[in-house]
Amino acid sequence: MKPNLLRKSYARTAALFLALCALPATMSAQTEYGIEIAGEKVTSENCKDLSVIEGVSGKVSYDDATKTLTLENSAINGGSDAGISSKIDGLTIKLTGINKILSSESGIYTVKSSGMQAPKPLTITGGGTLNVESSNYDGIYAKGTSLVIENCTVNAKGVGFGITGESGIGSENFTIKQATVTAEGTERGSIARFAMMHIDGCDIKKPRQAKFDEAMHAITNLGEILTEPVTIKL
Repeated sequence: MKPNLLRKSYARTAALFLALCALPATMSAQTEYGIEIAGEKVTSENCKDLSVIEGVSGKVSYDDATKTLTLENSAINGGSDAGISSKIDGLTIKLTGINKILSSESGIYTVKSSGMQAPKPLTITGGGTLNVESSNYDGIYAKGTSLVIENCTVNAKGVGFGITGESGIGSENFTIKQATVTAEGTERGSIARFAMMHIDGCDIKKPRQAKFDEAMHAITNLGEILTEPVTIKL
């Protein structure tokens, strides 16, 4: 009996050792996609259901084949991290239903990958609604890249900027196409730091005298960058 018990013990030990050795290989096999949700990396392991991330509820998923992040009646609480942080060239955020992002950092932060001279824009679309609010920084921050909002509703509020580029030069363009957008940046500017702004199929409704000033790279009124809510509607 004792030799059999010893053999079984050795077999169990060997199996455990092999399993532990295989674990790092399994973990390292995960693909990271260059996007974080509430401070957690989106990988091939969790991308189909990102509600597993703390602070995320509703339906949130990412498809790397199409570079599409889908939000469906979701809520993302980023805490001290950005709600969505992306280095993906040409990311699309597709909205269904009503979605919310809250953070003390920027609600949505996207930055061009290093070395890219003219990255594809971040596009927010899909027909749904997105409410983004940052308690300390910017609602939506497109750093070194362009932003397109089309066929949806986006409400963005930040203590710094509501919706902003980095410096207002180069390829930092902002396009709103057949969409409703409300932006408020209570301290620095509601919509600012874009090289150019294109509005297609909708207009600035409030304030009525507001316009995009190419020299100031911002939505202005009477020569001042607006910090009150700016509303653009169909």
